[in-house]
Order: sequence, then structure tokens, then C-alpha cells
Amino acid sequence: SLEQRTWEEVFNLSLNFFLVSPLLHLPFAPVVHPMLEGVFNVLLAWAAMFAGFLSDERKDKPNLLTFGPIVVGMQFLTSAFLLPYLAFRSPERDSEDIGTVFKEDISGDIQATVAEWRPLGALLGGVGSGAIVWSLIARPEFGGFNERWSSFIDLLSIDRVGSSFIVDLAIFALFQGWFVDDDLSRRGVAEEELMVLRNAAKFIPFFGLAAYLTFRPALPSIEESSN
Repeated sequence: SLEQRTWEEVFNLSLNFFLVSPLLHLPFAPVVHPMLEGVFNVLLAWAAMFAGFLSDERKDKPNLLTFGPIVVGMQFLTSAFLLPYLAFRSPERDSEDIGTVFKEDISGDIQATVAEWRPLGALLGGVGSGAIVWSLIARPEFGGFNERWSSFIDLLSIDRVGSSFIVDLAIFALFQGWFVDDDLSRRGVAEEELMVLRNAAKFIPFFGLAAYLTFRPALPSIEESSN
């Protein structure tokens, strides 16, 4: 049945999370259409990038929906977790009122470490790039580009999972810049500063966000500031 097929596809894609199983030729790695695998893994890498905005959840800025669990949930239901958070998150204070935000202000030690981990953008950007390459050249039994693209489009026409992934990619593209201005404000960056990086994060899907997380100013730490 369609329901059974859907669950099997989700399970198979999950086994090939970040393409680790097929790259290591593990015996349990299922064969899935490489373009579907590519879309799935770009989507998960993109969802994980939102961890770079965990400073949106702080001791002095709690939200109705806690952002840490939301980011974890996005690895399973992607935009189904992101959109409610955006709708109900508490607004950031005006830049003149926000004061200095420290890394330690982020709710949770693990969240603070992940949010300010400098390699996060480059690592996940690399995962996404690898997934795109995989979709184009992996699994030669699916043929060249024209053949695998045609079969992928045919798959999407009957595949609710794959179609939902495309919708999620579009939602991420629309909303990835939602946090950027507030995030830069927390870092002491005025509205007219870092315009190239700001606009890249807002308007270049996926790779713009990866670049932003890599090159944005770091939040200060209380320990460093006291020295």
C-alpha cells in the first residue's frame, strides 16, 4: 500500500542519514534514488544550521516553544517544527535596549557550545555540497543526469515524502533569514553594517546561511570580557 511504501522510504532514507551508510558500504544500507537522498540530506543539513541561532533562546528571552527541542525536532519533521516556533517566538528587544549578550546567556551549556561553534556552517555546508554531488553522480545504475532527473520527477509525482521535502526546501529558503537581523543585533552589529554577509544569509539559500554562520562575529564570553 501507499502508506507502507511511505514508511519504508522514510526508514530507508533515515538509514542513509548524511550518506554515512552507503559511503561506508555498510551491508544494511538500502538503495534509494540518489536525487531523493540528496534532497533529504541537504534538508537535514539545512535544518541543523538553525542551531546557529540558539542564542534566540536565552535566560532573559524565554520563548513559548523552547528552541533547543525545536531544532532537534527539525531533524525529523523539519518545517513542521520551525513554523510554529517562528509564529510564537518572543520578539528580540530593540538594539539600543538589548545590551551585551554573552555566550553564557544562551539557555543550556550544550546549546551555547553548538550555537557558537565556528565550524558549524562550514561542516553542514560541506554535507549539503556532498549530498548534491551524490545526487548527480552516485549510483550509476540510475543513469546519467537526464535519466536520473526524469526518473526523479516521475518519483515526485507519486511520492508524498519526496514532494514534502521539496516544500520544506522552499520554506527554509523563505525563512532562513528570519533570525539574521536579531542575531546580528545581539552581536553588536548595527543595521547598516556587514550588509554583504547579512544579505547573503537572507537571500542565498543554504550556502548563504552556511557562510553567515562561518563569518559572523562571535558572541563574547563573560570569562574573556572579565580578563
